[in-house]
Amino acid sequence: MATLSYALCFAIVAGAIAASLWAMLSSRKRPPSDGSSPPHAVDDAAAASIGSAGASAMWSSRWSGVRPAWLLLASRAAAAVALAGVLLWDALTYDLTIMVYYTEASTTQSMHAWNLQIATLFSAYGCFMYSMHHRHVTMLPEIDESLVGLSGSLMEINHGADQKGGAGLNQLGRFMQIVYQVLGGAVVLTDVVFWALIVPFMYSSHFSLNAVMGCIHSFNLVFLLIETTLNNLEFPWFRMTYFVLWTCSYVIIQWVVHVCGLKWWPYPFLNPAAPWAPLWYFCIALLHLACYTVYWAIVRGTNWWLRSCTIPTR
Repeated sequence: MATLSYALCFAIVAGAIAASLWAMLSSRKRPPSDGSSPPHAVDDAAAASIGSAGASAMWSSRWSGVRPAWLLLASRAAAAVALAGVLLWDALTYDLTIMVYYTEASTTQSMHAWNLQIATLFSAYGCFMYSMHHRHVTMLPEIDESLVGLSGSLMEINHGADQKGGAGLNQLGRFMQIVYQVLGGAVVLTDVVFWALIVPFMYSSHFSLNAVMGCIHSFNLVFLLIETTLNNLEFPWFRMTYFVLWTCSYVIIQWVVHVCGLKWWPYPFLNPAAPWAPLWYFCIALLHLACYTVYWAIVRGTNWWLRSCTIPTR
């Protein structure tokens, strides 16, 4: 019976990975029926514009009133510092192995903190470029005509530098978008599991609700909602495949860790030997769809509200 349970759990995870990879490949190969660009083409176009001044969604805000997103820069920096502080608090309360072994929430928060640091750098770069652009426009009437040739040469040099650094920025920007989209589902999933399952039903000698645990399972969602309200990033449906692959990777790591000798499961229902383990795995797989749909709806609802309110949006 235990062998069958292990086999079914493995089959569910393997099936989720295979389905996600198939969906990713299909979205790139299959042209849309309405003649519009496929989802990945939109992302490619957005990434290609990262190096152009004022065109990147990486640092711009959907609120035109805060252009070029000084408020977004401040919120990202504050969130990155706060999440890093909570992670340090977590590590000091327990130990560093918690980042690998304890819960998906800890690894999700680590990913969120690192992504916010990248986003903060993008925002700082965007605000710097915006300031330089306005400074150039302000000083332009005072420039002597004899310097026009020099100005053109400098623009060519800057353009060449942008071309050289553009590929790296494009890849980093795409990575930031993917992580943001994965976090949308992962944060909802970990909070639902924690507050709806772990806290009410799975207290043990290894787990008790305290301040650091409460912060870990609340700050992520709060800062992500603030980011969603202010940023100008897309949240396409097909990126749920990355969210599924992220969780499957975590589950596989848990399997490996326990094969190496650790006994306690932070999420007891992930133990393939637990009663009804295959059913738990199947329900968690369905919960991925629900959690990503919830955050996708939040993003769509936020966009609709910003378009309908009196404050102009981008």
